[in-house]
Amino acid sequence: MWVQIYAMGRRAPLASIKRDGLRYNVVSSGTWIDEGNKKELEKIGLVQHQLTKDDINQYIQDFVNGAKNAIECGADGVEIHAANGFLLNQFLDPISNKRTDEYGGSIENRARIILEVVDALVDAISEDKVGIRFSPYTDSGGMSGSWDPTVFAHYAYVFAQLEKRAQEGKRLAFIHIYEPGVTANWVDDGTGTYVGGTTDFIYSIGKGTVIRTGNLTIHPEVAKEFLKQPNTLLGYGRYFISNPDLVDRLENGLPLNSYDRSTFYTDADKGYTDYPTYKEAIKLGWDKQ
Repeated sequence: MWVQIYAMGRRAPLASIKRDGLRYNVVSSGTWIDEGNKKELEKIGLVQHQLTKDDINQYIQDFVNGAKNAIECGADGVEIHAANGFLLNQFLDPISNKRTDEYGGSIENRARIILEVVDALVDAISEDKVGIRFSPYTDSGGMSGSWDPTVFAHYAYVFAQLEKRAQEGKRLAFIHIYEPGVTANWVDDGTGTYVGGTTDFIYSIGKGTVIRTGNLTIHPEVAKEFLKQPNTLLGYGRYFISNPDLVDRLENGLPLNSYDRSTFYTDADKGYTDYPTYKEAIKLGWDKQ
């Protein structure tokens, strides 16, 4: 079991921040997810707090503490979440990072905190217990996504830096890539604001294990093509929840249980542990529905 660890930054729920008297931390003040985010801030009276260098150092330590706690609790490793418009993604993307210090401006500066988190976690729990997730094409959380092709140069730089560390004996367990065409977890399967492009460029930079995720259950032909690449694993999300025997179904071309989106991110077992296997579904008559 691997535990995903991340910080939300400007994607933190504003009502909760206000209710609990917390700071609304952002990479750069004066930037917003969208106009709705800006108006809600004004409405509830929250003020943006641009992270100081001390704040950044504390976040790095928080990642370390989270990783150590996960391992102590029995996790096999941790995945650093640097994707989907969350804090580390906000540092890397020029649309949300307008800083003028060593954490903003150049590609090297924008990527700095990501690499500092990686290095800190490797030192704390070892490289074979650390993976990292990226989403080069997503515009989730107000990121640039495919609309700014220069952003891909940032990812190429980060991948190269990770490969440099790997060649020095500190190769991460994996790099997890969110594929283009999957831009938000609330859109219907197979839809999104961008459906072209490729993340194949990672193979020309790194030699380690790559996990590729996104719409693979409804595009098995794409999954088969991905597996032709070396050191490649496939990741599944929503349909893994609704199909406890997902691997068997995919291998045998069996139909999948639909998932119930209304049960996502809830604290009950409904929608998590009550889906039937294919054989159980047949007995229940699901194939007749």
